[in-house]
Amino acid sequence: SKSAPAPAISLVANAEGETPTIAPNTWVEIKGSNLAAPGDSRIWQGSDFVGNSMPTKLDGVSATVNGKPAFVYYISPLQVNILTPPDAVSGPATVEVTYNGATSAAFTAQAQSLSPSFFVFNGGPYVAATHLNGSLIGPATLYPGASTSAKPGETIVLYANGFGSTSTPVVSGSSTQSGLLSPLPVIKIGGVTAAVQFAGLVAPGEFQFNVTIPGSLGNGDQTITATYGGVSTQSGALITIHN
Repeated sequence: SKSAPAPAISLVANAEGETPTIAPNTWVEIKGSNLAAPGDSRIWQGSDFVGNSMPTKLDGVSATVNGKPAFVYYISPLQVNILTPPDAVSGPATVEVTYNGATSAAFTAQAQSLSPSFFVFNGGPYVAATHLNGSLIGPATLYPGASTSAKPGETIVLYANGFGSTSTPVVSGSSTQSGLLSPLPVIKIGGVTAAVQFAGLVAPGEFQFNVTIPGSLGNGDQTITATYGGVSTQSGALITIHN
């Protein structure tokens, strides 16, 4: 039988901010061709986990960063999303995808200790944020009947990726992650520094920030950035404020 073409990688980037620099314990997208079987597109399921361990392979698709297995969240022929291992990585890092026994040529990605980005709804520009009761923050048009504006002075919840190591070292592969960021990130909304009440890991590769919106902000879409270790989240991210 004719063997399938080998997987090929064309792009490696932060899966949220899409910056081309990756980091440890960070959600990363790998784009290319022949990365999975034709028509096979899925995210991990409970049955893919072994105990408390995230899967390193889905339907014969696996990936490595500098030779260490990554955790595979999503596969499709054109894109694979992984959580990078928590091991320190800096400078050029080699990323490879193996499918059906064939391994791609190594792709060289830039890596550093941080690759901060906010999670966003539907590819952006609105950051993934909730009120303290868990309901979604955004313009009413974002998720009609479900999303509402945040109010000046309100404490809200934001979600982010790629903020590096925490007070508690990450156990590689564990589906339970926790640990605090110290110092706290500097979060600015509409250019005004917001008070950060909490910053830490709450799920694999997922940081949660509880932030109080500055009371001085006016109504409308405001820019939002988080800066940590001298690096900032993606530009153009927005949050909707309304009194």
